[in-house]
Amino acid sequence: MPLRSQRIAVKDYSHAVELFYEKGWTDGLPVIPPTEEKVEAMLRAVERDPGEVVGLVAPRFGKATLEKIAVNAVMAGCLPAYFPVVVAAVEAATDEAFNLNGIQATTHVSAPLIIVNGPVRRALDINGGPNCFGQGWRANATIGRALRLVLINIGGGYPGRTDKACLGHPGKYSYCVAENEEASPWEPLHVERGLAAGDSAVTVFGCEAPHSVTDHVSGTGRGILATVADTMATRGNNNMYRAGEMAVVIGPEHAETLRAEGWSKADVRQFLFDTARRPLRDLRDGGEFYGDKTFDLYWPRWVDRADDDARIPVVRGPQDLIVFVAGGSVGRFSAVLPGWGALGSRSLTKKVAFAPAPVAPAAVCCDDG
Repeated sequence: MPLRSQRIAVKDYSHAVELFYEKGWTDGLPVIPPTEEKVEAMLRAVERDPGEVVGLVAPRFGKATLEKIAVNAVMAGCLPAYFPVVVAAVEAATDEAFNLNGIQATTHVSAPLIIVNGPVRRALDINGGPNCFGQGWRANATIGRALRLVLINIGGGYPGRTDKACLGHPGKYSYCVAENEEASPWEPLHVERGLAAGDSAVTVFGCEAPHSVTDHVSGTGRGILATVADTMATRGNNNMYRAGEMAVVIGPEHAETLRAEGWSKADVRQFLFDTARRPLRDLRDGGEFYGDKTFDLYWPRWVDRADDDARIPVVRGPQDLIVFVAGGSVGRFSAVLPGWGALGSRSLTKKVAFAPAPVAPAAVCCDDG
């Protein structure tokens, strides 16, 4: 089918880049001009009607057609092979249960994190190993950026206008990581959520930037998880007062200790739920404590509001902890990713409907000095 997007004549590449800045169609970085040829190549990766609406993108509730998503994926620098992953991420983010309107318009720092599972991780060279939350991987950078451009250009998530984040965080440029399934002692996240091991999938979760958990000393899984729990239960994160979900990323060295001791993922969740707590007396005078409203709306009903020694869990139950393995094989680090801290938003997992052909890493000459 022919493309429906408006055509704009430009003099050259530089003029196109400056035009997109002028129109407010960027995330602050230069974009790849979405020529008709590049958009069509992107769409061929899914072989669906370009006019098909994948979802409505809040807060504008613009229609995210495959064509519009493809335009933004080109702008982000995606290869066509990445496009099925981008589409699945948009499907997850626009699911009503994710509450994108809240994530887009909140004053909190949260941003949608894309977690990639299954064979597509290796086929597209999506990093779940060393520096997985950092720079250096085209797939991670451009897939995450494509979702952000969709949120801006289709959803109208403009900083200071509809996007009311007081601070934001760098993941609002691009926030995409693969699970390091090979280093994990447990079933992958997408399998845990009902998909087959051979499926490829994305999970989208609204969260803060990773909070590093350093534990080079503990020689036991219990010691490592106690350090993780201490990092989780702080007065400054929304989850401590508003519940919702929280992610815990276990680094491979920590995961190996847990594997050797026979910890299941259910054991890890239960221990963290039981341990990541603060006494009520610590929470009354700071953070987001709103008295009876906090008790009635967010905290478990079994919490005794008259007992200053009552230990408040950082989430309402073990099921609210998203646990997966990622990172490099050297270094005893893990990470905690506090969520938006709202019961009205849930992480969503969507199957990637098409498995692209492998993309071989390119060999280039460069200045390594």
